[in-house]
Amino acid sequence: MTAGLASLFDKVTVMHSTSEWADVHRDLVDVLGPAVFSDGRAWASFGAISLSDESGPAWSLLAKTTDLEAVARAAQDLGWDVGTPVRGSHESRLPLRSPAGLTVVAYAPEGKTS
Repeated sequence: MTAGLASLFDKVTVMHSTSEWADVHRDLVDVLGPAVFSDGRAWASFGAISLSDESGPAWSLLAKTTDLEAVARAAQDLGWDVGTPVRGSHESRLPLRSPAGLTVVAYAPEGKTS
C-alpha cells in the first residue's frame, strides 16, 4: 500500500487562476468578505480558497509542503505526472496531475525546500 501525499502536506486549499483577477477578487469579497491576505493585483487568500492571476488550470489544489522532493517521489509512486519544479521569488512550485486529471500545485516557501 502506498503512503500517499496527505502526510507530506501542511495545508491544502482550492486555487482559482484567472486572467480576470480584479473582477473575480471583487466577486469573492462580495461572497466571502475581505481576503485574509491580498497583494492587491495578482494573489489573494480567502482561507480555503486562493485566487491567482497565473496561467494554468482554472481550478486546482494548492498544497503547502516543506519537502518537494518527497512529494515528487510519492506522486510518482502513485502514478501521477510530476512536472518540472519552478522557483519563484518567494516559493518553489511543483505541478502534479493524477491519472484521473486532478491538478495539484505543491509549493514550498523559499528556504523550506529539501
